[in-house]
Amino acid sequence: MPAPAHRSFVAAMGISQMVSWGTLYYSFPLIAEAICHELGWSRADIYGAATLGLLAAALAAYPVGALIDRGHGRPLMVGATVAASLALLGWSSINTMTALYGVVITLGVLQAALSYEPAFAVTIRQLGTQQARSAITTITLWAGFASTVFIPLLQWMLDNLGWRGALLGLAAINIAVAAPLYFWAIRSATVADHTTRHQPTTTASPSSPDNPVRAMLYSPRFYLLTASFCFYMALFSGFTYHIYPLLVALSSDIQAVVFAIALIGPAQVGARLLLLLFREISIKHLGLLASVAFPLAILLLKAPPSAFTLAALCVLYGGANGIFTIVRGMAVPELLTRHHYGSINGIMLIPMSLARAAAPWLIAVYWTHSDTPDNALNLMLALAILVPVLFGLALVTKSPTQEHKAGT
Repeated sequence: MPAPAHRSFVAAMGISQMVSWGTLYYSFPLIAEAICHELGWSRADIYGAATLGLLAAALAAYPVGALIDRGHGRPLMVGATVAASLALLGWSSINTMTALYGVVITLGVLQAALSYEPAFAVTIRQLGTQQARSAITTITLWAGFASTVFIPLLQWMLDNLGWRGALLGLAAINIAVAAPLYFWAIRSATVADHTTRHQPTTTASPSSPDNPVRAMLYSPRFYLLTASFCFYMALFSGFTYHIYPLLVALSSDIQAVVFAIALIGPAQVGARLLLLLFREISIKHLGLLASVAFPLAILLLKAPPSAFTLAALCVLYGGANGIFTIVRGMAVPELLTRHHYGSINGIMLIPMSLARAAAPWLIAVYWTHSDTPDNALNLMLALAILVPVLFGLALVTKSPTQEHKAGT
């Protein structure tokens, strides 16, 4: 793909991802809070729907990846975007808890086709592995502004239109911006297959035999990487849902807490910008660097709380998370195999999504029963330590390509 076309594709995918994340992910807490106040439903019931939606996304992960591997990325992502807009329209008219659960679970399934993983799979399929790293980094830079753009916009719509009107506005933005950009950017299966056939492949793959996915399931590195990413996803969701109450429980300076949390987004974007300047650093080294930063960040919660330590915690965590997102996107082609990204990544996503869904609830239960934030911190620290330990173990095991060569 020529450089200008490459840049256009990346920009279109980045803007589409920003809209998808903004309308379908970051909107949920604000809409849920408004529904609680207006309809009097409990927060636990509403977030129970979100948990089931995450579980539905886990079940849809492998079929989504397999469809992208077969060249159906364009109809999949465009169709999911249109369907998500219809689901948002349906959400705007609900009056029962049953209807809420139906809509949110539907959106969970559709998010499996519109999150980072399918976007990464489409990017690798369309651009090839060599160009994918910088493209994925840039796409996540765009998507990193989703909360910055959509949370203030959604708050304005809630204040002026109410939550039902706000959902109509989100549906309109989603279908007017994301759907046409996905359609324009993603090549049809015929064109993508023609390009892929002419791309050089420098690494032999165990997927050359009859069943590449089954061959991958015999690789210890596959399981160690998956386990590392599962604990990362558990840490990510647990941190996202509990960092505010944890910091408030540890510090009486609410302004310092809010300021520190606001630094996470810029830290993620800043770390990703640095990756564009240091492209020669391998995914192995990036993964180790970022994963080791997670337990160091959580350990700062053990220090006496101050504006400095709270800010340092959030900057360190945000930067590590920004880098590890790229590592997760490139782990399959650079550490496992350059073939069948969607299917293999989809298998990895099933336990990862389950971990993401379960962690906030488990941390909340542990915190409630222990009646102290210290035990919740210890649980998050244990999760954070397991991320680099398992990632490091994965790197010292043979890759699937090395195992295949040894067996021939």
